[in-house]
Amino acid sequence: MERTSPSMSYADLQDTLDEGFAEQRHLNLWLFLYSSRHAQPELSQSGSAKEHGIQERNQLIDEAFLLLHKLSPPKPWRPSPSPQELEVELNEFCFGITYAFHKKLLTDGFIDIHFETERAYYDDFINTLTHDEIVVVSRLHNLTYKYGFLITELWLPLISSEALMEAFIIKNLEIKDIIPIPNFTFAKEGSHLQGIQISTKEHQEAITNPWDLVVFIIENEKFSDIKDKVINCWRLPGNQIIGDKSNYKIAFYVNRSQCSIKNLLDTIKLQIDHLNNYNKGLSLIAEPEDLGGFKKNRAKAKKEAKRNLSSTIDRLRLSEGLIHKRWSVEQSNVRRSVGLYLWDQKNIVTPSRSRKSIARDLIDKLKRQKPEALEFYLKNFNKYDSPAKTTKFGDSVGALETVTREMEADFDLTDNCIRNFEFLTPQDVKSRRRKS
Repeated sequence: MERTSPSMSYADLQDTLDEGFAEQRHLNLWLFLYSSRHAQPELSQSGSAKEHGIQERNQLIDEAFLLLHKLSPPKPWRPSPSPQELEVELNEFCFGITYAFHKKLLTDGFIDIHFETERAYYDDFINTLTHDEIVVVSRLHNLTYKYGFLITELWLPLISSEALMEAFIIKNLEIKDIIPIPNFTFAKEGSHLQGIQISTKEHQEAITNPWDLVVFIIENEKFSDIKDKVINCWRLPGNQIIGDKSNYKIAFYVNRSQCSIKNLLDTIKLQIDHLNNYNKGLSLIAEPEDLGGFKKNRAKAKKEAKRNLSSTIDRLRLSEGLIHKRWSVEQSNVRRSVGLYLWDQKNIVTPSRSRKSIARDLIDKLKRQKPEALEFYLKNFNKYDSPAKTTKFGDSVGALETVTREMEADFDLTDNCIRNFEFLTPQDVKSRRRKS
């Protein structure tokens, strides 16, 4: 991963961080929308398998409610919660027990700051459960870990693709302008860096996977020292230990056959930056003038603020996978909205219609309501094609065929994303086709 240069201006670094947060929200939203359609047995299964899937889903939700009532029994003198309040309560409870269960099983470095403070509470509750109740928690965890989102939130009624088109295309809204979706993002199986298990002194996790290198770091550790030690022992045979296992803050257990030295050093560098900034009590996005209040050297304060900010950007990019950007967020929202709308129309609303006819109707609608959106498919769509200004490029048969073909490609992208419950780019789909 190419590191963000702290030599950029503070304003440019702040803009880059804001772009990273927007891209993070964008990725989570679309991955959630794809995953929710895959998780619904009515859409992903057929025949007896569909009926079995629906029954299993309903049973697991009922069993989750029983666990919720065991933790917090309903009080007869309290008014009954509304369906919306009950939904929120169930999802928060399911995420809490799933998170605590996950931390007991795995050491993938996944941390939810809010639920980490509640972890002991849910740990104590899990310790009171029977074997059958633990099985319920395990099923909730397995499905949540499979998708990277809380399974009970994925099972809520689908978000309308028509409403998304209205938001992103007709009204031209940004991610920050719509209701936050999803509320509960989890670790996804296979998505974390392979070959690295992370444990902390405060919460020592069981190291379950083989390792042949462990790196113990302390507070105020210098990355350059750790880097030299890692490089020097990387090719040495046998188990290698860097640091003091009796005095450390974070430990990295590494399987060198599954992890590159670059990925390990990137991970360690970002963790050291995070740890050191946290211990200083500084906001990672503090303004330089805020730091200058207690720094004699104002230039040094500004340099430190920029370094902190560039490190924050890199941590966000590494942890969220925001490394290979293809479309702009705006273009991605428009074209993914179209793809999801076509997919829903073809698979849910009117399966008998061809996707081409659905796309043609959508093109006519956008020409009337939001013609500039079609420029994401054909740049000159709304420009006049002659000095007479009687017709536009988008009026030709060739233009219609081009836009239709591109919209069908958006349908294919959506179908691949849903079938694999992944956030894919058009380049990802083409690459997989070449390899298959």
